[in-house]
Amino acid sequence: MTVFNPSTSGIDRRDFFASGTAGLALAGCSNLLQANTKPARLRFGLNADPHLQGPRPAGRANKFKRFLDQMMVFRPDFAIDLGDFGIQISEGKTTQKMHDGQIAGLKHHVGEFARLKCPRYHVMGNHDVGWLKGGEEKIVAADLIGHSHAGEDITKQEFLEITGTPHRYYSFDVHGFHFIVLDANNAADESSPPRGKDGLVGGYWIDAAQKKWLDEDLSKHRQKPKLVFCHEELHHTPEAGSGQGGDTPFKPVGKQHSYVDNGWEIRKMFARDGRVLACFFGHKHRSRWTVYDDTHYLTMAATHFNASFSEITIDQNFVIKGFGSQRSYKFPLPKWLSTA
Repeated sequence: MTVFNPSTSGIDRRDFFASGTAGLALAGCSNLLQANTKPARLRFGLNADPHLQGPRPAGRANKFKRFLDQMMVFRPDFAIDLGDFGIQISEGKTTQKMHDGQIAGLKHHVGEFARLKCPRYHVMGNHDVGWLKGGEEKIVAADLIGHSHAGEDITKQEFLEITGTPHRYYSFDVHGFHFIVLDANNAADESSPPRGKDGLVGGYWIDAAQKKWLDEDLSKHRQKPKLVFCHEELHHTPEAGSGQGGDTPFKPVGKQHSYVDNGWEIRKMFARDGRVLACFFGHKHRSRWTVYDDTHYLTMAATHFNASFSEITIDQNFVIKGFGSQRSYKFPLPKWLSTA
């Protein structure tokens, strides 16, 4: 589970990567670092919160199609969805019809995403799945149907199976970079510290098992440059900003408690690691940027708003090219990171 390389069965790489770079992306790159070679040029596509069901599904599908069409031109090493992908078909307490409708819609939209013949990854959003306590709980659809619970109308396991995702949190390597995907769709557990340390009690948590895995994963890949994906923000930053960089003012967006309450624990882990270049989030639907301990924390604009998405390139600089309402950024690389 620690490092995931997506299956390439049935993929004709020539359909997408005429230059042959798919072989590098698909094979994983741990051997490159063991040989002390520098990370190669990296490029990936990112969308967030396409919300492909619910209200106005046709319009949202068209906006997601614009992302897919642009990726055909961009030809990334991989593409990733930051969560709230298929979402629920309607609001209210889960019924069998709502469960089955979310399943059917998710299968359809995963098929659309598969138009891209590069590796594709998913992050679970709060509208993608339902949970009781989260963490390592084992539940089935019947535990959601007719009951009050967090999230939406299908289980995490159903989401993972349909999207071909190995676990609710996982990591993978591309061109010498290490990517980490987190799941914050959990209630507080026995490991949770006193709440509200960022100044306001948050509504999401990284659970004990996941923190243990993350600590081990960071240690195992200590020398690699890292990027992290999580649907919900790992920080509650005051309007005055973090004081370490980023937007000033850091404008409030949406419900202020809708962030990962113990995200400060995760940020401390990243600071100790010293090689986490950036963390990407969705959930808030608007672009914003802050910095903690030299790591960029970037919230991405929602694809279902104005067909927003990004092309991300790391070469001589760390560049985010935004489309729609997504802001563009160009950051110099830190001294510890040099590229081929």
